Amino acid sequence: MKICIVRHGSAVSGAVQDQNRGLTDRGVGQAAGAGRWLAQQRFNNPRILVSPFLRAQQTAQAIADSLKLPLEVMPHLVPDGDVRQVLNDLATQEQDLILVSHLPLVGHLAAMLVDGQLYDQPWSPAECWILQGDLAAAACMSVAAVWYPVLDGL
Repeated sequence: MKICIVRHGSAVSGAVQDQNRGLTDRGVGQAAGAGRWLAQQRFNNPRILVSPFLRAQQTAQAIADSLKLPLEVMPHLVPDGDVRQVLNDLATQEQDLILVSHLPLVGHLAAMLVDGQLYDQPWSPAECWILQGDLAAAACMSVAAVWYPVLDGL
């Protein structure tokens, strides 16, 4: 099983309601770059699960357009989401997943899946990690590939 964890692209600052912040022009480019990179990866019938927040939805849509897949909103993929709840949701999945979310959740989730510990993992906008393992559980996955937007000049 593969799980790709993606942080949303660069977002505008200062919105009154955090969930309504959209992507900047740079963030749109980063999201498109993530989509291009993910389209080159080998996934087994993946599902794209995304936060209900606008900036994550915009990032996920760019990925979905590249992969020609639909989006599914996962309410727990918010910045302060409960990692254990997300892990419980992932434990029932049998196909590859692409999760589009926010800091600190993306870092916490990667740390739990790879190391079995909850700690802050730095993550740049639109950064993508592909984790691989037999199941989506604490300390059961390893990092198979990473994409950083700056490597493509984004």
